[in-house]
Amino acid sequence: MFFKLSLLNAKRSFKDYMIYFLTLTFGICIFYMFNALDAQQAMLEITSSQLEIIKMLARVMDLVSLFVAFILGFLMIYANHFLIRRRKKELGLYLTLGMDRNTLNLLLVLESFAIAIFALISGLLLGTFLSQALSLVTAQLFAVDLKSFTFVFSIKAAIWTIFFFTVLFIVVILCNAISISKYKLIDLLYGEKKNKTLKQPKFFVTCILFIFSLVIIVLAYMLAKRNGLQSFDYILVSAIILGCLGTYLFFFSLASIATRLCMTYKSFYYNNINLFIVKQVMSKIRTHHISMSVICLMLFFTIGILSTGLSMSKTLTSNLAATTPYDATFYSWGDDETSLTKRLSLHGFPLSTLAMDSLEFNLYETPLHYSNLFDSETMSSKSNRYDFRADINIQAIKLSDFNHALTLQGASPITLDPNEYAISSNIDSLIPLIKDALEKQTPLALGNKSLLPKYQGPLTYSYETTTYGSNALTLIVRDDLLLDYPISNTYLNINYFEDKEASEALFTQAVKDMKSGTQNFFRPFETKINVYESSLGMSTMLTYIGIYIGFVFLIASAAILALQQLLEVTDHTAHYEILRKLGVPHNTLQHSLWVQIALYFFAPLSLALVHSIVGISITNNVVAQFGNLSLGFTSFITTLFLLFIYGGYFIVTYLTAKNLILHNK
Repeated sequence: MFFKLSLLNAKRSFKDYMIYFLTLTFGICIFYMFNALDAQQAMLEITSSQLEIIKMLARVMDLVSLFVAFILGFLMIYANHFLIRRRKKELGLYLTLGMDRNTLNLLLVLESFAIAIFALISGLLLGTFLSQALSLVTAQLFAVDLKSFTFVFSIKAAIWTIFFFTVLFIVVILCNAISISKYKLIDLLYGEKKNKTLKQPKFFVTCILFIFSLVIIVLAYMLAKRNGLQSFDYILVSAIILGCLGTYLFFFSLASIATRLCMTYKSFYYNNINLFIVKQVMSKIRTHHISMSVICLMLFFTIGILSTGLSMSKTLTSNLAATTPYDATFYSWGDDETSLTKRLSLHGFPLSTLAMDSLEFNLYETPLHYSNLFDSETMSSKSNRYDFRADINIQAIKLSDFNHALTLQGASPITLDPNEYAISSNIDSLIPLIKDALEKQTPLALGNKSLLPKYQGPLTYSYETTTYGSNALTLIVRDDLLLDYPISNTYLNINYFEDKEASEALFTQAVKDMKSGTQNFFRPFETKINVYESSLGMSTMLTYIGIYIGFVFLIASAAILALQQLLEVTDHTAHYEILRKLGVPHNTLQHSLWVQIALYFFAPLSLALVHSIVGISITNNVVAQFGNLSLGFTSFITTLFLLFIYGGYFIVTYLTAKNLILHNK
């Protein structure tokens, strides 16, 4: 009988449990998806090193899941708090009829358990299907093909998910027991009739605070733009603190400002039941201004990470073809008379066995500085996308070496007259500045010659294999002009024979043998295969971590807003009953609910969108050093996620709130 009562209560109150059910289902779904990444290897054509990256990604996801579990645990406790508030009178009646508190706790446990089991099954089913789609995303990020579609279910991820949510469910049960034990019977029976008194600051004070909040937010934007995400210093910390403070003050003062603004337009304020709507919405914002500030910042993080996550991954890997023109590159710094090729040969490196083509060349340190090419305004301007932190020496390369490097890439060589120079650069943020200087025909004095640029822009070729564009600015001049200058760097570029994988294995083993030999010889190196795999692995890891946390923050933000709205509706059902008795039609009440919930959901989202526009523009400037950030497709995907999850919570909140009002008809 007792078990039957709990099931009947769960069924009868399912609409009340809808937000709780959705939150659990989405949480379990996402938790399973991102912990089942290692199971996707069965569908992907990946190398052994890529397999290791996926395994490392899975381990990182396990650690991130601890943080996610904490967020979801908070949501479960918060949702249960709503359910208890919603059913206070019912619980008080049970106690009045003779049910003791332990039995009442057990009743709530069984009801919650029934919903949790249903959500667990639904979440695992949804997560299993969506994880198959996630395999396609993984294949695209790793630039690999699918072997064949295989329906994969990760037992490990399922067990991990069940374990975490069992622990969270136990924590929720304990919190419920503590909450029930603190309630007095009279509070359960008549708590909803108690009025809350809100201390409202004076309008003049709120005006000052509102203006101050806008000033602080703009100042935070300026500091963040000045820092440019180049380093985690006091400027960035100040921008973060000011941004949080400005957001808090904005929502703290918003209600009074908006209310007074609405009252100014009397034709609007006193039309229909607009007065009631304005008072209700502003009362909610004033009551929950702290949580709305936190939600706004969480939405800002979510929109930013979802908008830039996939685009950044694509951008960071889109230039790999340009930055890896050779199969391998050795590096050496400093002026050494012995060639790098000879030094490698002396230590047993099999260059002739694995290299179809090779090129050794030097970069030379000239007495020229950046200030010789760029004017003082460019060097000191903070608006440039390239940050001139120091007026460093300009490095130069011989024309013959540069042409040899172009030939190995399959490009046509260039020619220079004795009084001409050219510049090579593959840093996107610096290229426009170089182009401006070259278009001005800026002369450079090298030795006893004054040189003029041959081209109106820099040559964007890469003369080494590296993870990202590292050639900021290299001067190209005729060979005889560099005879008297010291060597700054030496490079050895290598192109393998046809069997790239076999040559890569031979290269890697030869480097290990040199380092483990008696002389412990080692020179830094990079290979095209290693650059591709490490870049793809790192960008995929950062993308997945960001999307994982972004999804959880989005669900948390929407769920908290929904629960707060339903709590307000529960506490103010009597207000709607009075309006109904005064003759207000149901359509008008429903419209009132729609407007209130829409405004409450839109308020933190609107400021989060403004924050996101500024944040994404700053991020775009940083990523521009590696390539342009394309936001069109990912912005569309982010909009879909917002509509599906955030909009879904909004609609469910409205339907549930409408049911509560009709239920009290």
